[in-house]
Formats: sequence, C-alpha cells, structure tokens
Amino acid sequence: MRQPCRILLLAAAVCLAGCERTELAPPPGAAYAPQPVPQGDLHSLWEGTQVALTDRPYACGPARFISPDISVATTNSQRVPLSPATRQAVYAESDAALRDLTARSVAAANHFRSTGSRAAAGCVFALLATAARTHGMAGYMSSDAAFQEQNRALRSISIAYLKVRDTGIGRAYDEGLIDAWLDDIARQERDHILAESCGKTFCGQRGHLGLAVASAAAAAAVASNDRELYDWAIVQYKTAVKSIDERGMLPDDTRGPNALRFNLIAAAALVQIAEFGEANNEGMYAFDNGGIHLLIHAVSRGLIDPAPFASATGMQQTMSRRIEPWQVSWAAVYDRRFPDPVLNGLLAQVGARNADMWSGEPWGMTE
Repeated sequence: MRQPCRILLLAAAVCLAGCERTELAPPPGAAYAPQPVPQGDLHSLWEGTQVALTDRPYACGPARFISPDISVATTNSQRVPLSPATRQAVYAESDAALRDLTARSVAAANHFRSTGSRAAAGCVFALLATAARTHGMAGYMSSDAAFQEQNRALRSISIAYLKVRDTGIGRAYDEGLIDAWLDDIARQERDHILAESCGKTFCGQRGHLGLAVASAAAAAAVASNDRELYDWAIVQYKTAVKSIDERGMLPDDTRGPNALRFNLIAAAALVQIAEFGEANNEGMYAFDNGGIHLLIHAVSRGLIDPAPFASATGMQQTMSRRIEPWQVSWAAVYDRRFPDPVLNGLLAQVGARNADMWSGEPWGMTE
C-alpha cells in the first residue's frame, strides 16, 4: 500500500518527509474534478469519429476455421490435462490460427479507419462472425501459454471490432453472434484468473496477468455492452492503482529479474482500461490522486535505467538493450493526454508506425 509520506515522481524525485499525506501534483492538462457515475450504454473510443465510407477495394481472403477444440480439451466444462506431445501438437495449430485471425482483423480494421473502405469493414465482420459461429477459442486452454494467447487475441479482436462496429455494414444477426462470443470468452478468462489463489505476499490477480485479463474484459464489455463485466474491469484497475507503492511499482509484479517487464505490461493494461473508462465519463487518471502516474513515471524511466527495479528486487533486470515497440506503444495514448519528454523520446526510438497501442496489438510476449 502507498505510505503516508509519498514521493512526487512526476515532476521530480523529491522526498517529502515529515508529512501525513502529500497530494500528487497532476501533469499539465490533467483534470481531477470528480466525474458523475455513468449510466446507460457503454461507449467506445471510436464513437463520434465516423469515417466516410468509400468503395476502395480490400482483399480479405477466406476466413480460417478456428475450432473450439484446438489446444483445448473439455469434459463436463472441466479442464482436462493433455499429454506433452498432444499439447505441443495442438498448440502449434491453434497458435497459428489465432495469430492469423488477430493479424487479419486488426489490419482490415486499420485499413477501414484510414480509407473508409466498405470492403475492409466487411472483412472484419466476416472474419469475426465466422469464428463466432463455431465459438472459436472459447474452450479451456491447455496451457498457460495458450491462455495468454487467447487473452491477447481477445483484446486485439475486440478493438478491431469496435473500430468498425458503428459503420452500419455488419448484419444485426452477425453482430449479435460476435457480441455474445466476445463476452463469453471474456467471462471465461475472468473466471480463470479469479480461480487462482492469492497468497499472503503475492496475488497474480492484482499483477500484470490479472490486469491483462481486465483490459481484454473492458474491450469486450464495451463491444457487447456488458455493464457488469465492464464494472469488474474498472474495479481491477482501481485495486491495482491503489496498490502502487511510493516507488511507483506494483508490489505483486516487483519480483525477480522480470519486475520491470511485468510492471510495463501492467502499465499498458492500466492505460487501456483508463482510456475505456475516460470514454465513459469516469475520471480514471484522476483516481487515487493520479496514482497511475507514479507507475508510468517509474516504468518509463526504468527503460532508460532499470537500476530502481534491480534495487527493489535485488536482481538485474532481463530487458532488451534496444527499445521494442511492445514496451512503449501504450505510451502514445498517454503522452497525448500528458506530454512527457521522456516518453516522447522513447516513442521516437520505435517510430510512429509502431507507437500506437490500438493498432499494434498484441503488444506483449508469451511469458
């Protein structure tokens, strides 16, 4: 938990001793006024940014079949272990199928947003409706790696769908199938992460894995207008932000040689949830006196010098020497709201094409 004496990291690393509680100074342009509790339909970030439809051609290609039984095994809704040989065989097939669906859906959605192509928007609906009809990837994952691939695919697909949902091109029946499919997978993922037990000193639900599930749930909830699932994702965000310590780190992720990497993944998930919350008139960045800014400051500076994370864990951090897109793509969204020269410099190292959280999904790596 955050200590009574807090460290103001956004402007400078200044220790404020002898205080009971020091309010965080908001970044330039931050608004910390309380927001009313939103009601009614959930809103996406792409509402109100309509694209003029065009007849630009787009080569979609046939949809790839994704069976719910590939890399999953179920008996009476219970998880069934697979032999190592079987798990490896089916995982290779399902992984390729999920990556194909993700890449093609995201590419078509992005093409629509940049050109207004009816064909590109129609491609997204066709790909996702086909997968929804067979309830693809909706079974129980056969391994932790498969579960994480499912999570990334859900997050990516939900965002691609939101980019084209309001075009009027999709058929109502197909949209209903897609909505129910995304919502079902998101709820399964939530049940999976909540089933993991929390110890006295560690809880994966509050770390980067739980937040990745929450960020995908937020996207799927907005797509399917599931207020209960959306509210759960918001609660996960608030729980995580309240746990950020005076160093700007998440205690449940600040362990071992991957502490910086895990905190980075958590920061990306929190920014995504924050953006969905802000689109629904909730003051996400203002929550807990802007506690998320402490984490953003810590991980962005950690990419330049990981010494604070090494000191916190007693272990050198295993990070690449070069800045990779997944490490900073989330920062483009944040930097537009809260300009930061350090973040701007990191984004410049990967280039504008790779510095977009909404177009560069999935942003992480299988852990």
